[in-house]
Amino acid sequence: MAPSVTNTLLPLPQVVYGDGDETNWVSKAGAATVTYADQSTFAGTFDAEKQKQGDGTYTWMGPGGEDGEETVEKAKFVGTYKDGIREGSGSMTYPNGDSYEGEWKNGQMEGEGTYMYKTSGDVYSGTFVGGKKHGAGLYEFGKDKSVIKGTWEAGQVTEGEWNLKGCAVYTGKFTNGKPDGEGSFKFQSGIEQKGAFVGVKADPEDEESPVTISWNGEPVFSTA
Repeated sequence: MAPSVTNTLLPLPQVVYGDGDETNWVSKAGAATVTYADQSTFAGTFDAEKQKQGDGTYTWMGPGGEDGEETVEKAKFVGTYKDGIREGSGSMTYPNGDSYEGEWKNGQMEGEGTYMYKTSGDVYSGTFVGGKKHGAGLYEFGKDKSVIKGTWEAGQVTEGEWNLKGCAVYTGKFTNGKPDGEGSFKFQSGIEQKGAFVGVKADPEDEESPVTISWNGEPVFSTA
């Protein structure tokens, strides 16, 4: 006996054109508002190939509230599209509250832009490649307003200046977001100390022994 098959038909999208035409699919070029099955919407312009083209706004909706029956806004993009993909300039608000405003390419952050982290209040302004921080950038920490001005590769800062407000400026290399290797501290007094962040094993003879990174600075006073 063949297994039974249940056909679950999803609601068709609703397409309303600027000239008043209403359909259940993108049927022609022009400005339109599309409401999808999950209540997400796109308002913008479609070309002759039915692709999003030019200015548009896409709003992602999702279940909200305790019962999950009511849909609420989860994310939103306002900007330009090319051949159905985010490209050009635009702003994005993400489900976690983070936001980005700047340039896009192939649906990803690419070029100059500013990314704001909702939870921490941190802000990165600089260049992106393939959706990640890459190139020259400025990162401000929301907690203490300290600032890193430097170079990023694949989302991680690799070298630059870390201005520790009210304390000092560190200049040097970074690994995994932390100062690493040779560098220097210039204190508010004007005194500068060169040195390096080095890793020291708790047990040098144990390969799996934890490593503690510490600053090994040169003397800042005369020993003569």
